[in-house]
Amino acid sequence: MFEKLRARVALTLLPKANDGRIINPFSVISTQQASQPVYGDMTVKKSVREGYKISVYVYRAIRTIVQAASAVPWIVEDRDGNLIKDHPFALVMAKPNPQFSGQDLIEFLIAHLELCGNALWQPVIVNGKVKEIWPVMPDLVKPIPSDKLGEWIEGWQIYTNDGQSIVAPPDQFVHFMQIDPGNPYWGMGPLLATARTIDTDNEAQDVQKISMQNRATPDGVFTHEAVLTQLQFEEARRQIRENFLQKTKKREPWVLGAGAKWNQMSMTPVEMDFIASRLANLRAIATGFGLDPWWLGDRSASTYNNVQEARKALYEIVILPMLDDIKATLNLRFGPLYGDININYDTSKIAALRADYGAKVTQAQALWAMGLPFEKINERLEMGFEEFPGWDIGYLSFQLAPVGPNGPILPQLEEGVGGGDGIVEGEVVEEVGKSQAKSIDLQSEEQKSAHWKRIDTRRVAWWGVIAKKVQPLYDAEIARIEKAIKGKAPKDVEKAAAKAIIAEKPEWEKMISAALMVVIEDFGKLTADSLGAGKSSTPGEAKWVFDPFSAAARAWVAKKGTESIVSIMQTDLEDVKRVILAGMDANVGTVQIARDLRKFYDDGSRFKAMRVARTEVSHGAGYGQREAARQSGVVKTHTWLTSRDDRVRDKHIAMEGQTKPFGETYSDGSMYPGELDIMCRCVEAFGSK
Repeated sequence: MFEKLRARVALTLLPKANDGRIINPFSVISTQQASQPVYGDMTVKKSVREGYKISVYVYRAIRTIVQAASAVPWIVEDRDGNLIKDHPFALVMAKPNPQFSGQDLIEFLIAHLELCGNALWQPVIVNGKVKEIWPVMPDLVKPIPSDKLGEWIEGWQIYTNDGQSIVAPPDQFVHFMQIDPGNPYWGMGPLLATARTIDTDNEAQDVQKISMQNRATPDGVFTHEAVLTQLQFEEARRQIRENFLQKTKKREPWVLGAGAKWNQMSMTPVEMDFIASRLANLRAIATGFGLDPWWLGDRSASTYNNVQEARKALYEIVILPMLDDIKATLNLRFGPLYGDININYDTSKIAALRADYGAKVTQAQALWAMGLPFEKINERLEMGFEEFPGWDIGYLSFQLAPVGPNGPILPQLEEGVGGGDGIVEGEVVEEVGKSQAKSIDLQSEEQKSAHWKRIDTRRVAWWGVIAKKVQPLYDAEIARIEKAIKGKAPKDVEKAAAKAIIAEKPEWEKMISAALMVVIEDFGKLTADSLGAGKSSTPGEAKWVFDPFSAAARAWVAKKGTESIVSIMQTDLEDVKRVILAGMDANVGTVQIARDLRKFYDDGSRFKAMRVARTEVSHGAGYGQREAARQSGVVKTHTWLTSRDDRVRDKHIAMEGQTKPFGETYSDGSMYPGELDIMCRCVEAFGSK
């Protein structure tokens, strides 16, 4: 109703002529005459007769494009990009009518676009839904431009076999076209642009054919010193025709008596360079269709890499842009019939594009390290992953652990921070020698001690890095709490503060997930290197590389991250509740409670940030080592190693040296050190037997 009312108001505002007719200020400026059918320069019939059926280059170019494009399946998605299985329109695209398959329909569509630049479909629509689709010959249907307000075309002029014509309504056909900048109503295909080159090449073949048949251009002439009689002249011609013009005697030397001399008159085929001229035509035709000349038979620059690039370029330069154009038309004409859908094509099974998958993985890792969520990476690179927990969380940019001239430098810790484990401020741990940098089949106490020190040194170096990322979250949390409780009655403060803490959950999810992933990547690679990752002892031996983004690692991060966040937020809620209740017991107002909360956070947030950092580093480091051991395929057992000092938990002292089959838990129920206990400093070693 409102749309009709708005349209009427708009019409009353349009300028009018003296006779009351509306002057259309929005009409399309075009060279096409209104109410007259628009004809193109190239018909399907003509292009097939003079191009597709005569030129091998045109045939090969169009068949290459048609075969590649028609093999790409069409799908229907919702607005979030999720596949809608067995959608009615997808079923119609797969079987458009009783006589055509979906591939047949697309083959005609692409062929018509390449030959004359226009393709037409006639959909059969029942109750607002498409039931069938039929291809229409563009030669038999022409658009009739309209001069009416808001109307693009008056209809379609349809020509019948008996030479008569009828006019169909504007919505009877779906029109696909390749743009002709001089005609907005009717397109042009690449065949028209390459027509002169095609004619030249066809003419060259005709000349060569005739030349081979009857040597139409004389190679030269025989001359005689004396004047020949009529009888001698006729005899000479007879001998030439019988002995030298037969197909089986082509190119044989010519011998003629009576003092005859041979004089060359025309260039030889080598001088004419017939093959080179045809090769130039081939390349020009390939250019017109957007193809690499390799597709039309030019193998002059063929290498393995060139062929691979030609296959990719076919899709990236020709097929995908054309499918995008078709997709836009399908969504414009058919999408509204089905509501909020997106008609798309599926490239996941295209072999030429799958060859780039390794490069996509490398790009994905780089983008992940830059902070992009995997959801965005998957969408951008079209990697085909299905949604998994946490894939919408970005990877924060963590700087690497600082390294001094003699190894990793431990962060400066204040007294009481870090659980009283005796770390000295500014302590530098000497780098473990490469001969000792291993975590498998450790035998001596020296090897075990060096292994523990190597892992623990790196864990401690990460504490400060992660703590610096956690601290701003506590700062943001108290700021949000102060804002939430401002102006509230003391009895409402606790509830408001709890909501403020919970509102910070998304930021905690991003930080914890990113912290776990970066620690897994670092410690996993450290362990993988010690287990022989990327190394080969014999030529041709298979290598393995640690994958920190494996499905198992992503699932673990999602689960462990959720557990950590629940624990962190529960602790914060209890701490804040305690401060608030103390203020209420003292009968102070909301302003004073806010001051008490600010002091509590200022005094304790650094300690809490370090506690979170130590716990998460312990979790991530332990799992990262275990995941690397699992991926290696060589680890058979795992062994518990304590910190080799007197600051070890009693229950862990009892577990020192405990060896279990890989995949079996230790006696305390944990799969690796740090899984069940916060701030655990134990490590594990691996065995290959």
